[in-house]
Amino acid sequence: MTIVTRGQGFLGEPCDNTQNIPATSTANELQNESTELDFPHDKLLSLDEKISNVRWVVPVLPDQELECLLNASVDLAKKGLDTQSEACQRFFREGLTISFTKILTDDAVSSWKSNIHLCIFQNCLKLVELCVVKLKQDWFPLLDLLAMLFNPNNKFHTFNASRASETAGSNTSLSEEELFARPSNDIRNPRGWLVDLINKFGELGGFQLLLERFQSGNLSVSVVFALIRPFGLSYEFLTPHTINKYILPVLDMIPNILEKLTDDELKREAKSETKSDIVSAIIKSSKNLASRVPNQEELIRVLESFRLKMILRQLQISSFNGKMNALNEINKVISSVAYYPNRHHGMEEEEYLTPERMAKWLKENQVLEIVLRDSLHQPQYVEKLEKILRFVIKEHALTLSDLDAIWSAQVGKHEAIVKNVHDLLAKLAWDFSPEQLDHLFECFQSSWTSASKRQRERLLELIRRLAEDDKEGVMAHKVLTLFWNLAHSEEVPTEIMDQALAAHVKILDYSCSQERDAQKTVWLDKCVDELKQGDSWALPALKQIREISCLYEPNVNGIHTQRTNHTFYRQEVIERLQTQHSLVILVTNSLTNYMERLRVLAKEHPEINPETYLPDGRYNHNLQVQERLNFLRFLLRDGQLWLCAEQAKQIWNCLTENAVFPSDREACFRWFSKLMGEEPDLDPGINKDFFENNILQLDPVLLTESGIKCFERFFKAVNVKEDKLKPKRRVLLTEDPDLIGLDYLWKVVTLCTDEVAARAIELLREVTTNLGPSLQATQLEFHEQFITECFNRLRAYYDTVMALQQSSVDKEFETKQIHNRIKSEAVKMCRVLYLMSLSIFFFF
Repeated sequence: MTIVTRGQGFLGEPCDNTQNIPATSTANELQNESTELDFPHDKLLSLDEKISNVRWVVPVLPDQELECLLNASVDLAKKGLDTQSEACQRFFREGLTISFTKILTDDAVSSWKSNIHLCIFQNCLKLVELCVVKLKQDWFPLLDLLAMLFNPNNKFHTFNASRASETAGSNTSLSEEELFARPSNDIRNPRGWLVDLINKFGELGGFQLLLERFQSGNLSVSVVFALIRPFGLSYEFLTPHTINKYILPVLDMIPNILEKLTDDELKREAKSETKSDIVSAIIKSSKNLASRVPNQEELIRVLESFRLKMILRQLQISSFNGKMNALNEINKVISSVAYYPNRHHGMEEEEYLTPERMAKWLKENQVLEIVLRDSLHQPQYVEKLEKILRFVIKEHALTLSDLDAIWSAQVGKHEAIVKNVHDLLAKLAWDFSPEQLDHLFECFQSSWTSASKRQRERLLELIRRLAEDDKEGVMAHKVLTLFWNLAHSEEVPTEIMDQALAAHVKILDYSCSQERDAQKTVWLDKCVDELKQGDSWALPALKQIREISCLYEPNVNGIHTQRTNHTFYRQEVIERLQTQHSLVILVTNSLTNYMERLRVLAKEHPEINPETYLPDGRYNHNLQVQERLNFLRFLLRDGQLWLCAEQAKQIWNCLTENAVFPSDREACFRWFSKLMGEEPDLDPGINKDFFENNILQLDPVLLTESGIKCFERFFKAVNVKEDKLKPKRRVLLTEDPDLIGLDYLWKVVTLCTDEVAARAIELLREVTTNLGPSLQATQLEFHEQFITECFNRLRAYYDTVMALQQSSVDKEFETKQIHNRIKSEAVKMCRVLYLMSLSIFFFF
């Protein structure tokens, strides 16, 4: 019956419903054609319908559509009438091509039964006959099908590779001169059916017709390609006799045919949508065929030289597509000579076209200069150029003038070109010599002075990539110093400074130097020196210390594990900085000194805005504070250091007690809260003293939401350490009602904003209702004491309200002030009542 792809159908006898399909209006039109043309229109319509469905089928059994249409086509072609039948022409263009493409190349080939493969083979023989009959004409669809049919690697031939040949088997009676093809030397995969198809082609006079077509002249390059391609694919199966008698005369004519191509013809070929160059494909097929017989080295050399000549012509005259094809072909040649220098498979191109000769050809024909003239905005074009340059570098053929040409190709050009050329150079730098890198750096320096902001950013990125990829380490120190000086320049915008410092760190990270750790130490010490000199470069120095330190791996759980090759961990690096420079003290002093100067300045200029004031011309006040605090926390956390009492008090006093702006106090609250997280960075031995003498001395009215969070963390930590609170699962149990900070907490409940007071009420409720074992026995008494405390406070607030109302009657105070005081006392009463109700709910 039929073949169905993707396992959707089956193979077997014809079904009744596939034999007769009602004719459509198209069929009626076809029936009106000349009665002299005997072509099965109904079969054509049936075939078209079957192969065009999603669940396609190709009828290949005897007397089915494909065989009938092939027989009819052969008959018409032999009579020279096929061109007069529109139906036959349509079959050639569509039904025939689609059918054989499916049965030769689809993945479903492997799912069909043996008898179906035999039927396909019989249809292939018919196709060969049709191709031979039409060989005198330029019928590209048929020649393309012949190439597909003679391709030994198509799905059909691969599946049937073990089939023995009937025409050239061990029992054949034909002489060597009578055979056109023989099976391959692989006994397990002789591809006998392919051999039989080639022999059928020769038996029908196909090779003679092929020779005659070339001898007749007037062949376009497309026709030459279509004629030679099927045999360039199947060259391994052709007998030496066939090559000598029919093919070698053709190969001798090919260079002359291609030589006559005009520039316009070559341009037209280059505009083809195909990815490969037709001229190079012709030469490749010719070389394959020539390799089948001995003593053809000179012919292969001629063909290879001619291939390079045609590639150069195409590169010089073509548009973008043509240039891309030419570059593809150059890279194919480079691949063949560069990666397989010792390969021997009968083709002697390596003995002629060596890497040295290819590099010389590129230089003598100025290929780099031609390629650099245009199209550099196209990434795929530059990618092809990169492969050529890698080959030239590998052959030590890249000169300094070549580097100048590459650099000049992007100077003053569109950003896309600049980016592509810079990316190209950064990639190639892995293979540059020290001299080439130095020369490129000179190009960079000469371009810097006249570059725009965006161009400088590009140049920064390029030189960073060049330095970090420098295998010899020759450029590293030079570039590090350059970026360091650049980051110190007052004329450079902050963005460029940040980029320079980021590049500085990356070079240190990717340095190939054996002294890379010593190199990092040098620059860390330089940063500390900057910090000691004042505030002008303090923040960049802190950022750089942190970034360089982060290049080192952190310790696993803070443990000094066994290491090899003198590897240092981040904690050790920070410990060294702390030991040699007292870095925590240095940064704390930097913060306090900065705040002292700012406090004086703010008194003189009270209009200063912390968001817009830039003390160093780059970073505003808020960043000046936050970056120092962030750096201190980094030192404490990653260096496994404790913040000592003196520095903790310094920071609290300068930012909280003596804050210049509210944002200072807020930053301090948040910072100390983080310090008292799950892994505290504040020395536990000073927690109580710091809590009592600093936090509890702060006016509760100044507390924000961050402030109450900070208070809460200290409150819990201190009372846990004093055994007044006991952790149990996710809660804390009160063991001693005399909690440190409890009086302050009551002040927060009554004096602070609603948001802060709400958190304080919840904290007070938590320590009042979650009682530990020591208080469980006297739970009732404890609750009574707490309720009594609440009532006492309510009575005091009530008495105050009554007194204020009496004062209002006596007019001892201004009415507005009295009303505000009454409102304040009423708020206190409401909060205590809310706390009481909340606690009683949890009591019971």
